[in-house]
Parts: sequence; structure tokens; C-alpha cells
Amino acid sequence: MHYWIVLFKKIRKCRHENREIISAIILFCIALTLLNAVMIFKEGLDPFSSLYFSFVTATTVGYGDISPTTTIGKISTVIYMLVSIGALGTAIGVITTKAFDFLTRKKKGLTVIKDNVDLIIIGYPNEAKVCKIVQEFRQDPRFRTSVVVVVTNRLEERPAWMSEEMVFFVKGLGSKKEVLEQANVRSAHHVLVLANDPFDEVSDEFSSSAVIMSERLNPDAYTIAEKVREDSYLFEIAECDRAVPVSRAGELVQELQDPGAIEFAECIFSNQSKGNQYNIKLDKDISWGEVVLDLLDKGATAIGYRNAGKSGFNFIPKKDDAIKAGASVKYIAKDPLK
Repeated sequence: MHYWIVLFKKIRKCRHENREIISAIILFCIALTLLNAVMIFKEGLDPFSSLYFSFVTATTVGYGDISPTTTIGKISTVIYMLVSIGALGTAIGVITTKAFDFLTRKKKGLTVIKDNVDLIIIGYPNEAKVCKIVQEFRQDPRFRTSVVVVVTNRLEERPAWMSEEMVFFVKGLGSKKEVLEQANVRSAHHVLVLANDPFDEVSDEFSSSAVIMSERLNPDAYTIAEKVREDSYLFEIAECDRAVPVSRAGELVQELQDPGAIEFAECIFSNQSKGNQYNIKLDKDISWGEVVLDLLDKGATAIGYRNAGKSGFNFIPKKDDAIKAGASVKYIAKDPLK
């Protein structure tokens, strides 16, 4: 019984919202029926030819291969032309207006997201960081076709990069229930709350409020929030799965996809851990494979290198990579090698 009541309400709502187009279609159908009756019974046309004549007339094509010969047929055709052109014009106008309105609302972040969501990003510290997070997130083969939604009240409309990256935009505060429901947070697998201002501790209050609402609507989603303060008190109260210091895009994505990544990095680079990271300069040309074996013999683990003149380290080296004399090799060991 409840199902039929809900269905009836939806039909009434649909009829109310589309009253103009429904009226135009009904009027067109009445005129079409009357003209076909005249063309079949007074003009002697078969049903197919009558229907063909009706649509040719309605679209103002007018091939002239069929035309009425009786007075009532001519009068009916004139009336039908006026009604059909007006009705079709109204229908096309309403459909065009609704399509334009939908695209405008989508651009302004006012549409409801109906797809199942993989990642919701709440907050917008800057365009570069959010764009990088989306790109890094989709680099993983598991999430290449993922649905991503950005929730923020800092934008007036969807920026170009979101359209290019196929990212949905919802305008509003991430701490409000109706905004998160619009973003379809109940279907989300991951929620990332970014600190809008990495230097303002007040950001933690907004972020924790967003976490509270997100957890209330979808406690099964894995939620990570950036924190500005050293303590995580607000996020512990909010039951956030993981509160991390303001981090780079790559670190946040690693933590989202493989929890514990930031903690692992902190452990590696902390001077309090058993293995610290150091650099060593090479005095000869050698392959990466040989570097790895040589350092293993000395109780160290090679993790990357940078050839002289290069700006950054290569942390995904291949066995046959050529390491030139003067290159820096980064490794992990208990003590620095001599």
C-alpha cells in the first residue's frame, strides 16, 4: 500500500512540474486524432497515409504529395496546423528550457548526485591541491573510473578542470546534512575533509563538524580529515577514522587507498625509528641493481637516487637504471654508512 501511495505522489509531482508540456502533448494528440478521423472517413485515405500526412503537416515540411480535397478536410488541416505548430513549439521550448536549467544548476553545484560515489572531497584550500588529489586517486587501477564529488561553498560555479576530469560539484557547507545528502554521501566509500586554511586552527572546527555529519549519515565510509592543531581531540570526538596533519595530495591519496601510508612515512623518516634515511654520493658509474646489492651487504636498504644535475629523486627505479658518478643515493639504515 505504501508503495502505491509513494508512486501516486511522484506522478502528481511530475504532472505539476511538467504541466505545460503535458498540456501541449494532450492538445496535439486530440488534434492529431481529429485530423486522422477526417482524412480517413472523409478524404478516403488509408491509416498509414493519413498518419504520414499528419506528421508532414505538423513539422511544416509539406511535400505536397497528399492534400485534402473536401471543405471539411481543408478546414481540419488548417486548424490542425495551428494547433500542432503551437503545441510542438511549446513542448520543444519547455524541453530546451529544462535542459538549459539543468546544465546551469549542475554548473552552479545545485543538482543532486544520483551515482554511487567513490570519493567525496569536502573543502577547497586551492585548485591545484584538489585537482592533484583527484588525478592521484584515479592513477590507481582500482579507481580509474571512480565517481568523485567536491563539496565546497568557496566556488560560485564548477571550474573548467572539474568538467575535464569528470568531477561533480556540490555547492554548500560540508557540515550541513542537506548538502551531504545532495552529494549522495550515503553511497560514498571514502570521505576526505581538507583544511581550508592550513595556518588557521579554526579550520579544525569546521572540519570536525563535517566529519560528524558525514559519520552520522554514513558511518561505513572511510573518513580522513586534515588537522591544523597538533592534537586530534576534536576529531576523536567526531569519530574520524584518521586525522592527519595538513599533507600533500599524494600522501592523502595513499592514506585513502591504503590506510597507514602516512604513519608508515612518518616512521621511516623519524629520527626516533630504528631505521633512518640518509644520502650517500657515488664515486663511479654503476647500475641500480648493483647499488641495491652493495647496500644490502652493508645492512642498508636503497630507496631511490638522483643523478647529478637532476632536480628530484627517482623513487621508482628499475634494475638496469644507470647511476652516474656523483649521483646521490637515498637509503635507510640504523647508522650512516662510511
